[in-house]
Amino acid sequence: MDETIIINGCSFNLKAIKIKNFVLAGECLGDFTTAENVDEMLAEKDKKTLCDAISFLFAGDSSLSDALCEGTKDDAIEALKQIALYYQSLFKRASLMAKSVSLIAAKPKI
Repeated sequence: MDETIIINGCSFNLKAIKIKNFVLAGECLGDFTTAENVDEMLAEKDKKTLCDAISFLFAGDSSLSDALCEGTKDDAIEALKQIALYYQSLFKRASLMAKSVSLIAAKPKI
């Protein structure tokens, strides 16, 4: 899986995202309606909000937002989907490792 994302000519390393920045981006995106999938959820947000969220992910503030807004809304949506996909697989692996460690530490009685 590619660890770099390119948005409107700017290159960002996906491994460089801090947990604090995920929180800021989540606050920026706010609540979602009852959309069925990620495409619908992101499509209901305006381009400025999406670019602000990407800026919060990589910079921790909205300093990159104006440059990112020069791209299309579809570019921003694709970038956020790629980020979500990358981190989803990492969180799944971490969860499986944590489960394995917990089973080693305390075997359940059957």
